[in-house]
Parts: sequence; structure tokens; C-alpha cells
Amino acid sequence: MASQKKAKKGFVVSIVGLILVILGVLWLAVIFPWMDKVPTDYARDFYFDGNFTVMNPATQQMDTFPIEQVIVHEATGTQDGALLIHEKRTVENAATETDISAVYGDESTLAVDRHTLKFVPEIDERGRTGNWGPPRGLGEGDTFDLWNPGANKPLAVKYVEDDVFRGMNVVLFRIDETNIPIGTNPVTQMDMYLSTIIDLTIDPKTGTVVDQDSVTTTSMDMMGQKIPVQISNVRYADQTIDDLMDVAKDAQGMLLWFETIIPWLLIGIGAVMVVIDTLFLGRKQEK
Repeated sequence: MASQKKAKKGFVVSIVGLILVILGVLWLAVIFPWMDKVPTDYARDFYFDGNFTVMNPATQQMDTFPIEQVIVHEATGTQDGALLIHEKRTVENAATETDISAVYGDESTLAVDRHTLKFVPEIDERGRTGNWGPPRGLGEGDTFDLWNPGANKPLAVKYVEDDVFRGMNVVLFRIDETNIPIGTNPVTQMDMYLSTIIDLTIDPKTGTVVDQDSVTTTSMDMMGQKIPVQISNVRYADQTIDDLMDVAKDAQGMLLWFETIIPWLLIGIGAVMVVIDTLFLGRKQEK
């Protein structure tokens, strides 16, 4: 009877071990990918500093003034698996503390796939395509398409180099496009073009953009010459950099636990239980 009870216990140990191994594998293949998505209560504010240089129609000279820009994101629901995100951009002339959002601001609702971070054009208010944000795991040689509101289309974001930013290992990516046609001026009917350089500092583990700096030039074609009518130089404010660094570090910790420690701990414990039970049975048979 005693030997039968021991055999039964050994059998139970093996079954539990196998269950843990299977659960660990399922965690890696099914459970974690299901969890790895933008939460439905997503909300974040992005603050930017910089300056605008614009053509003064009265003097025909370029005037420069400092600006403060805020982009507010707030999830408002889901539709057919896409997360709906209300986006509002406001801009203030920092020198005069005047709200100039009527000219430079924007407001719309984005539709984003919660897993891939790609826009869902069938649902998106403006039919946007490409990526809303960088994917995880970016490295040397990688390229992805990021929606650009100024160009009204996705632009290629290309790897530049690995770097260290405020003690964090990051990858630097860049958009570098020249003379993208963006329609005609509503007053003069002259062709308009956009050139932009956007530098993104990205945490490759989480895909979080921890710093961003851009220079965008809007030009008008005047008798074959492209004359700048607006130059915007905008970058993340320190407050936003600090916030996003915290977001990236928190996400790294979550990924370490949910993508690595938990599944491999389950697999490891399960495998050890099966091996120990197998060795125990082997020794018992020898006896």
C-alpha cells in the first residue's frame, strides 16, 4: 500500500510539472501576446518647446517667435478591435502667451490596432495608415513607416545608430524627407512642399520614444523656386522626457516579469518536478 501511495504521489508530481511546463509555453505563445496591447484607459499628455519662423505677408520677411505645444491623447473606446484615441493639439505663442491653435492646432480621433500600433484606416477618422508609434525590438537595419500629419501620409523612419540617453540604452531613428508635395496654397494657388527631419530616441525594449526633435520647412513654389514660408523647430520639453523615461523604465520592468521571469519560472519549476520524479522512479525500479 505504501509503495502504491508513493507511486501515486510521483504520478501527481509529474502531471503537475507537465501542466506548469505547458502553462509556461502557453504564456509565451498565447497569454503574453494577448496581454501585450495598448490599455483601453490609455491617456497621456506630450509637451513641446520650440519656435516657429513664418513669413510676414506685410513685410515679406520671416518672423521668429517661441512656441509651446501640447498634444493630449485620451482613449474614448474601441471599435472592431481598434482603440479610438481622441487627439488634440494646442499651440501658444510663448512670447505673447497668445493661443494660436486656430492656425496651428488640430483635433481628431485616431483608430489604432492595440497590438501592432498600426492605424486602422477603415475606422480612423482621416483614413490614416502606417504606424502610430514604433514597434518593440527595433535595431540596426530596421525601418518602419510612421504617420506624419504635415505630409498627410506615413514616412519612412530609418535606423541611425545605437546610443545611450540619460543612462538608458536607446536606438536613434530618423525621418529625412525633402520637398514632399502637400497641395496648393488656398490663396495664391501655388504648389506647396514640405521638408522634414525628425530625430527619434527610442527605447528598443518597449518602443517608447523618450526624446524627439524635429525641423520642418513648408515652402511655396514661386516661379520655379521653393521659398520657405514656415519653419518649425519643435522638440520634447524636459517634463515630457522625464515622464517618458519613467514610462519606459516601468514598461521594461513589466516586460521582464511578464515576458521572461513568469513563463520561464513556470517552465523551469515544471521541468524540475518532472526530472525529479523521473529520477525517483528510476531509483525505485533499480531497488
